[in-house]
Amino acid sequence: MTDSAVYIHALGHYHPETVVDNAFFEELDIGSDSAWGEERTGIQARRSVLQKDDIRALRRGEKTLEQLRSEGRVMTIATMSEPAWALLRKRYPDLNPTAIDALICGTSIPDFDIPANASTIADRLGLSCLTFDANSACSSFVLNLHLGRNLIRSGAHRKIAIFNPERYSLRMDFTDRNSCILFGDGCSAAIISDQPKPGSLRVIDTIIVSDPSGHDLVKIPDSECFSQNGKAVQKFAISKTLETTHSILERNQLTAKDITWFTGHQANLRMVTSAAERLGFSDDQHLHNVEALGNQGAAGAPSVLSMHWDRFKSGDLIVLAVVGSGLTWGSALLQKI
Repeated sequence: MTDSAVYIHALGHYHPETVVDNAFFEELDIGSDSAWGEERTGIQARRSVLQKDDIRALRRGEKTLEQLRSEGRVMTIATMSEPAWALLRKRYPDLNPTAIDALICGTSIPDFDIPANASTIADRLGLSCLTFDANSACSSFVLNLHLGRNLIRSGAHRKIAIFNPERYSLRMDFTDRNSCILFGDGCSAAIISDQPKPGSLRVIDTIIVSDPSGHDLVKIPDSECFSQNGKAVQKFAISKTLETTHSILERNQLTAKDITWFTGHQANLRMVTSAAERLGFSDDQHLHNVEALGNQGAAGAPSVLSMHWDRFKSGDLIVLAVVGSGLTWGSALLQKI
């Protein structure tokens, strides 16, 4: 393996047009008023690939997801990826798509068991390269970055695209107020290589860890809806956000005072704010979007970076910490060049 650095040259993001605010859940009659969700999670709204009428039909049992798919009312992963890719290309206008030699997709809600969902994205975008999926639920972006970074450092690949399209609204039980208020849909896109292009984010380090004994705590069984052990997951999310952030800082001989920006997994605002405060990051250092977009799974943390892309200045150090089903957690240390 070489010691060459790897860089994120650009990020892009997309969130669907349907805005699902807390008042909508009051309308669905799930046992909560419009203030209930925000008081507990800090989430005010989220986005969905479904129209509100389709969510109402799912809630009332008038339609199934299979019916909505057959009617062409479900946005595909490939379709979601297009606007995220378009924004990335705008930020990286001299990108030569033929130079991309691998595309990784990390998603919790795939369109297909086979082929790899990455293949559908590549075909939609006109890319011809190795395509494969690598999923660790909400921690997939750091997993994909860790994997892509090491593929490039090994010399196996030179330029890799990473996509994290998430559509949790397709697998929500809209009668369960404890879960359906949390999630929103979104997609992120990234391009990485070993070329130090000005304006990129240098990937200084990545960490990814799993504890398979907790695999049953957060799950979406085949053809079923999302479920989790809320109390256990909340404790896990905070403790592992702290642990992985401390680990990557210590491994690189840094402290929180050296870091310019922090973002965590966008599970809920209360959780991620608590973790940021305990790590010693101020409100001004803490970047988040969960209050307006909900928990976007693997797309959450990278979409935060994408939404603040033009805010980063040369020399800024950024820490990203994520947690997910598996149980899996990880972090990335980045620096603007």
